[in-house]
Amino acid sequence: MFLPLFDSNPRNVVAPVTLTAIVGCMVVFAFQLLLAQQGTLDVFVLEYAFTPAAVGQRPPTEILGTALTSVFLHASLLHLAANLWFLFIFGPPVEHRLGSLKTLIIFLLGALAAAFTQYIVSPDSTVPMIGASGAVAAILGTYLMLFPFAMVVTLVPWIIPLLPIPAFVFLILWFAFQFMMGVTQMMETDITGGVAWWAHIGGFVAGVFLVILLPGDRRRR
Repeated sequence: MFLPLFDSNPRNVVAPVTLTAIVGCMVVFAFQLLLAQQGTLDVFVLEYAFTPAAVGQRPPTEILGTALTSVFLHASLLHLAANLWFLFIFGPPVEHRLGSLKTLIIFLLGALAAAFTQYIVSPDSTVPMIGASGAVAAILGTYLMLFPFAMVVTLVPWIIPLLPIPAFVFLILWFAFQFMMGVTQMMETDITGGVAWWAHIGGFVAGVFLVILLPGDRRRR
């Protein structure tokens, strides 16, 4: 896969929602490390992660709550770093264009869309779903609609080390990869874990439509 390094949008912008989400995920991960040392991490994850099979077994408010709290839980340092890096690259331009309130709405509704898309695909799964990737995917979908022709400087080691790619090409390729992996996962007979690809897809699609549906001027620079 390819790694975005920076885009052509100005970086000297104020993005409190993006910054808060990044810091929040880091703080929670530090707390997870502490719980792991105490041997109580599994209980914590089961309580605050989104588990598809728990839908209908727990009160609706708790299910909605876990769809949001699961965003701040991560399985490893690499999992955390990957999600926060994508949020760091694509979040500030979106927040600068739309404002903090709309960005927060997209982030949270994207998280819900991601969780319940995964539930629709695998409603009997007992594997806890954690990570900010679904909410971040909503930000990516929004970015696609707002900045399709921005240039994303990307690390592509097997072609050219640093390759500027139009955002619409980068994000469509990203989405196509998620869809391909999601379909492949559905064809497996025994899914016991791994990446929640359909959560990424659901979050991304939600971001595309939310930026269209939310009122206001999206042309502000």
